[in-house]
Amino acid sequence: MRFRTNTDFKRWERAGRSPAEFERVLRELGAELRAPRRPLIDYQRRREALRDWALPPDEWDALVSELPPLPGPIRPPVGDRKRQDASVYIWVQVTQGEHLFAPRPIEAEQPRHVQREWALRRNTTWYNLVRPDTFRHYADLRKLLAEYAQQLARDIDSGTGRSLTVNEQPNAHAQ
Repeated sequence: MRFRTNTDFKRWERAGRSPAEFERVLRELGAELRAPRRPLIDYQRRREALRDWALPPDEWDALVSELPPLPGPIRPPVGDRKRQDASVYIWVQVTQGEHLFAPRPIEAEQPRHVQREWALRRNTTWYNLVRPDTFRHYADLRKLLAEYAQQLARDIDSGTGRSLTVNEQPNAHAQ
């Protein structure tokens, strides 16, 4: 889009804005366009790196061990189903993709009936992970997963860091 000085300036002036304000805005825009830019993020590279990825069990265990204790006797489950959902959350943060398209390698290794059970709970868990007024467990978990996702994105973008393969230690029926 090109700026036509005469007609656009008159439109600005008719809207009750001052010529000095118009000039200030143009100078800010010019400065912004001249400023050095951060490199563009290669989301395709990130998606390729995470094509068959899931949070490794040892890293999942380390993450959930950082969760603060909850009051009362009930403990939320933190088995493979939640590890799969956490992997999807991280994948979405890193790739900016839609959660429905995230890989689910942990789920894919489960027997058919377990896959169906997990699929029935998928939307509820996703909702709890992303909603702003979620239960404390999910809010704490989301914070840890977001930090993990930021580091994973930096690792992928730099070409260094942790292994991006699926760790072959699934607990087949863990909820």
